[in-house]
Amino acid sequence: MATPKFKIGDRVRIRNQTTLFHTRTQKYTRGRTGVVAEHRPEWVIPEDEAWDRMENGRHEPFYVVQFKQTELWPDYSGYAVDTLTSEFSERWLEAVDGKEEA
Repeated sequence: MATPKFKIGDRVRIRNQTTLFHTRTQKYTRGRTGVVAEHRPEWVIPEDEAWDRMENGRHEPFYVVQFKQTELWPDYSGYAVDTLTSEFSERWLEAVDGKEEA
């Protein structure tokens, strides 16, 4: 079992990459910054799960990341404190320095 790279409270950016067979990382989260809110158990990455490679697929830690909705949608007209959470495999996350606002 792999040790998670990110801790709860770490600021992360979702990688802005495309992949033909990825089934879980929403396009509107790509390139956006959020905060790790929870760890999830290690699991088969979605690219392998989509091809039914449950037995021999690549496993990674998963994370729940919380975003301010104003970070996801700059024209968001709701409350500034409104958030959205989503789950990501570790390969989709990159560390963010403490200088940016999440």
